[in-house]
Amino acid sequence: MKIMLYLSLLLMVIAGCSTEGDIRFINRTNHDLFFNIKGNDYVLAGSETEDTEMTISVYTGKEVLFIDEGPREVDLHLEGETFMMQYAINGTPIGEYYTDTTLNVQPGKTMKIYCDPTHAGVKLINNSIESVVGFSYYTDDLDSLITMIDTPLQLGDSTWSRLKASSEIDSISYSFLIEFENGFIDSSYINIHDLTLDEQFRIVAE
Repeated sequence: MKIMLYLSLLLMVIAGCSTEGDIRFINRTNHDLFFNIKGNDYVLAGSETEDTEMTISVYTGKEVLFIDEGPREVDLHLEGETFMMQYAINGTPIGEYYTDTTLNVQPGKTMKIYCDPTHAGVKLINNSIESVVGFSYYTDDLDSLITMIDTPLQLGDSTWSRLKASSEIDSISYSFLIEFENGFIDSSYINIHDLTLDEQFRIVAE
């Protein structure tokens, strides 16, 4: 009986056990963060008072006789209402942004991803019975309209967009236009000055 037990344990060791690595997202912005891993979508809320965290476990293969299969590549889409990943040279961000990357997740270890704000932003919430068919902006140094929606916003829908934040050397003034299905254009949100890093200008259409 003991021999059979030892054989069973040996077979279990030889077969190996599953290993996992963790990815911990730390949202250090005040606004929502969105990411996708292995086809699953997640939303991590922002917090004005403390870091908000979420840990996702990723299967990294099997461990046989204490030898694992090594790191597992995982595709990641990550962005936020005031956040984007950005390229850096020697640890210094260079102002070039992206939303998709590949991570090497180590079995039995935790990879931490700190998400600090990179942009300002704007959010429109449609509480009107009229559909919003257009939402756009222009700045004090750019006359052309930049559109921010592709499909109409129905009652209760919302949309957001990242914006370049003002700084001490680059002050920006934004003007927003909202067009409703009945043809009315709300142009009352004009010359919104100096949206700073992680600041989101909110508009409620009623």
